[in-house]
Amino acid sequence: MSLGDSWLVYKGESTSTNPLLCVRKSMNILNNKCLAYVIPGDNTSNRSNNVVYEIEGSYSQRSCSVYDDRRRLAAEIKKKESVNGGVAYGNDIFRLVVQPGHIRTDFAMALVILLDQMFGSSRR
Repeated sequence: MSLGDSWLVYKGESTSTNPLLCVRKSMNILNNKCLAYVIPGDNTSNRSNNVVYEIEGSYSQRSCSVYDDRRRLAAEIKKKESVNGGVAYGNDIFRLVVQPGHIRTDFAMALVILLDQMFGSSRR
């Protein structure tokens, strides 16, 4: 669900519960590496210092890193590369690498879906 430049993540398909996460598109011109930041869903009123994940990189190049609140790498989105060479994959083929213990895999995939909503071909 989009609220301008904020997206809420719920468990399942019901919006009757509190959101798990709120993902906000970064508008900070001083930190142009940051694409978006993630805060707990129950704190949607302001950013404050409750950032649990920060997403940096370039989604159009499928080269993004997700950092946790202690700046540890939690997940990465990388272009799929051919093992034998000679095969060119499009931007729709990529790898999501999740670091165990730093982020849940379902949260990481939700972030990919939201990045596509924010920066994907449908937004150009």
